[in-house]
Amino acid sequence: MKFDLVAVDLDGTLLGADNQVTTRVAEAIKAVQDRGVKVTIATGRMFVSARRFAEQFDIETPIICYQGAQVRLPTTGETISETLIPMDIAARVIQYCRENEYHVNAFRGDTVFMEELTPAGEFYLGLSGVEGTVVGNLSEWLPGNVLKLVIVTDEPTTVTIIDDLRGEFGDRLNVTRSYPIFAETIGPLASKGHALTALAAHLDIPIERVMGIGDNLNDLDLVVTAGFGVAMGNGAAEVKAQADYITDHVDEDGVATALEKLILQA
Repeated sequence: MKFDLVAVDLDGTLLGADNQVTTRVAEAIKAVQDRGVKVTIATGRMFVSARRFAEQFDIETPIICYQGAQVRLPTTGETISETLIPMDIAARVIQYCRENEYHVNAFRGDTVFMEELTPAGEFYLGLSGVEGTVVGNLSEWLPGNVLKLVIVTDEPTTVTIIDDLRGEFGDRLNVTRSYPIFAETIGPLASKGHALTALAAHLDIPIERVMGIGDNLNDLDLVVTAGFGVAMGNGAAEVKAQADYITDHVDEDGVATALEKLILQA
């Protein structure tokens, strides 16, 4: 199978626990690009956090951010597409978090906002490599529609939160998990899969010639939508079950293994 585009998730896929790209993975990405295959990033991270990895690999293809809620050019920052959470739904999610004493981040533009800098908030900012803005009461601050809300707790509670919010909002809100302790909410029409479909059309690339690589539940529709889906060895069982190929664990350079076997050695 010939590929014209590879869309790669960041955390748990391209990046291990140390938040770094290994030499082998970097070399495999460069070799794929040298063969004329476009590479892009498909992440839940905000644009400013994802952009530095795009710059590391000289990626000029639009990158998918905020779980697919935003697609932007890494070179200029130009927004190609954007899907927001309606203000009334965002306000209710924030209220739910306050009632249960959960830390929640709100994203608008290139800024992450929070009510206070809690240990959970510090962990999120450290992992993402960005700075946060403390605004006090998020409900009173809320200026309008937002790109994303991220609730940071612990792994068992994250499962409960996802069930609660899916039960309350149904198809009015897309609720997923990008990291074991992150419950993320985006607009109902936003997802990595939807964004990948639009991006492939924008680039005039048949979706059948697109490879999608991911690990967590927020990557499920990326893996399913791509013409060829790759799940990481450390991936969620649901993602592995839908993948066309299961590669090695992120700690064993799974992205490099997939690119080598499926493109470079094919």
